[in-house]
Amino acid sequence: MQWDKVKNVLIVILLVVNLFLVGNFGAKIWQNYQRSEELETDLRTLTQEYGRQLDDSFRLPKDKVLPILSIDRSRADEEAVAQAMLGEELERTEQEDGTVLFQNESGKVEWHADGTVRAECLTGADVPDEASAALRLTRRLLSDWGLQAEDESFCADGRMVTLTGTVAGQPVHNRQLTLRFDENGGVAVTGLWSFGTPYTTVRGSGVSCNAADALLEFAARAQEVGRIDAMTAGYRMEMDSNRRLQLTPTWKITTDSGEYLVDCAKKTIVDQEN
Repeated sequence: MQWDKVKNVLIVILLVVNLFLVGNFGAKIWQNYQRSEELETDLRTLTQEYGRQLDDSFRLPKDKVLPILSIDRSRADEEAVAQAMLGEELERTEQEDGTVLFQNESGKVEWHADGTVRAECLTGADVPDEASAALRLTRRLLSDWGLQAEDESFCADGRMVTLTGTVAGQPVHNRQLTLRFDENGGVAVTGLWSFGTPYTTVRGSGVSCNAADALLEFAARAQEVGRIDAMTAGYRMEMDSNRRLQLTPTWKITTDSGEYLVDCAKKTIVDQEN
């Protein structure tokens, strides 16, 4: 009988403790939500002072910490893609800056050291007459060529189709391929691409991607922008000082005048050459 009373008391104590923990957890969630709403309200006011406006649908993304990643250039994969596009009999020319040109009667494929690719070849298929046909043909060609991405996404506009995808689960904002189909059964491929799995060579906690700081710096500097629609954390692909490919933590900010890249560490707008 005594033990039953003890058990009841213990159960009541556990219930009280659990209720306290749940209540405390809920209070923290509510406080975080209130702070987030207050921060976004303050950001709307501050960006307006800079002459910019946050779109009604804009939501400030959560801060992230992303490591700087390296990615090796794969000449074997580049040559395999060229052979798949043009056939086996290729003339290969390599320049001093690392650019490699593959060509034959079927067309040409040019790979640069920074991942830039420019290619022209015949598709061997009917000329697509609408966006949906161009999209279907693009999927088939890229599969045949070995140019596929994780979480790939396609955007079709007439006879032009753009492929994007993630690397290591994160978007790489300037890594994409664009296919343009002409009326003669040919296709031109341009863009920035990479092969293989990235890796980190730097010990440290990574780069902090603070959304509020980046947004305010961008609003102060982007004089041609009137409305800011969204921002997404991810990477941009570039060559480092040692001419190696690396993925640098970068915000993509979408506006009424286009898309901009902002370096997470420096908070500066990146000149986009690709």
